Amino acid sequence: MSRKRDQPVSANGRSPMLPRNVTTNRPELERRLLAVLDTIEEPVSVATAIRDRDGRILDFRLEFVNLAAASWAGIEREALIGLITGELLPEFRSSGYFDTLRDVVETGRPYSRDGAMVADTVAGGRWIGGSYDLRAIRLGDGYVSTWRRRAATPEPG
Repeated sequence: MSRKRDQPVSANGRSPMLPRNVTTNRPELERRLLAVLDTIEEPVSVATAIRDRDGRILDFRLEFVNLAAASWAGIEREALIGLITGELLPEFRSSGYFDTLRDVVETGRPYSRDGAMVADTVAGGRWIGGSYDLRAIRLGDGYVSTWRRRAATPEPG
């Protein structure tokens, strides 16, 4: 078996890039990964599918939002965790984003769209309308999403 030229090998034949001992337990690793997500300046959410008896996706429940997502929504993070996306965003279904995220979960195909127009409020009435760059990937029986607002639009009315 040949190795790539740019991968050094130590005297014992092992790559020096591999850790010798993995001592991080799973809960500690999860806490560290969630802390890393909080350092990301754009909103990040993790949600799990809510399914009916036949396995159809009815909605999604928020399992995690980073600090940027809570700030964007204008709602304390603890109040967001456990919410159903349709409760948080009244226009979630009619805008087509529910169908998009359902497709991500059902097919595993990532979603990426730049300049998507959003016209909605979050629970409590905060207007979040504007042009967004949206991303979503499947994670287990749910998704991870990120979004960045490019430009705000005025609230109708």
